[in-house]
Amino acid sequence: MRLRFEQWRDFLDMDADSISTLREFGGLIRPHMDQLMDGVYAYIHANAAASATFSDPAAMQRARAHQLRHWQDHVFAGNFNQDYLEATLAIGRTHQQLGVDLRFYSGAYVVVLNQLVVLLGQLVPDDEARRSRYLTAVNRAVFLDMGLATYAYYDTLLNALEDMAQEVTLSLARAGEYRDNETGKHITRMSKMCEQMALALGKDATWAHALRMASPLHDVGKIGVPDRILLKPGRLDDSESQIMREHPRIGGTIIPEHPALVIRMARRIALTHHEKWDGSGYPAGLCGEEIPLEGRIAAICDVYDALVSTRPYKPAWTQQAALDYLQQQSGLHFDPHLVSTFLRIVPEVEVIQSRYAECSS
Repeated sequence: MRLRFEQWRDFLDMDADSISTLREFGGLIRPHMDQLMDGVYAYIHANAAASATFSDPAAMQRARAHQLRHWQDHVFAGNFNQDYLEATLAIGRTHQQLGVDLRFYSGAYVVVLNQLVVLLGQLVPDDEARRSRYLTAVNRAVFLDMGLATYAYYDTLLNALEDMAQEVTLSLARAGEYRDNETGKHITRMSKMCEQMALALGKDATWAHALRMASPLHDVGKIGVPDRILLKPGRLDDSESQIMREHPRIGGTIIPEHPALVIRMARRIALTHHEKWDGSGYPAGLCGEEIPLEGRIAAICDVYDALVSTRPYKPAWTQQAALDYLQQQSGLHFDPHLVSTFLRIVPEVEVIQSRYAECSS
């Protein structure tokens, strides 16, 4: 988890006193758990949409029994161990995968708290301080449980959306690469090298992951280059080169301006991965740090992988020859600091090149 379980407990003041109080409360409430569950499932039955979540009465009974055990054995007993954590996260993931509306799931917690207030009024009628102590501990436990389950719910949803977005991104990227006699493994290797460079530079995991997601679209603009130029086996003449040099601008047109990090990053990479540190690149003639960091990283990883790969127009270079070229172009084509960074991650690059090598025919 991005946020450690201990941080959740600390934030909600789930200290030793709270856990001790919950264990005392758990013994008091245990004989009344069925009454509590009756209130929760009456709420579910009363709402047609919530009730429709369950395929049949047996499914609802299984859910009720599972939830009762979870609250009785963990939440109301103060047993916040690894088994509890795994069970709570599993509940959140399962609710998302089953398509349960989060309103109903969150609403169930509200019903539980309301039921507990009524029950405690009956069970501890003459001790307001004790009732208050119980309710404080129970509130913390319930919100801990709801928070973790909701976290897992949204994390599962976001992972599914991210997987879908990545497949769409890779499909669009392959459309550009295949027209240029490239392969899907080129964009895989290149994107993973970009991620490793970002991490080596000290960027956080979110930024590095976004770079891996965005970089496969670096050459998507080649979709707009005519086949007679893109697939020409020989050297391009000046007019053809000029048309080819338009593919970054085409990529910037294909990828929209959007506030999402991955899309913003993909657009900048498409527009700038052919810019050069000394200002001699294209399409805008940017130089130095005018070129976005992600564009400078993508330029190195793209060129390196192209050099060590076999192409219809050239044999593969050796690793050393490709590394020598990067060093020769440091301060000219490439950012010198990034070249040094790339040289530091050569062991990781070798692993990527080996794991995603082209299949021999």
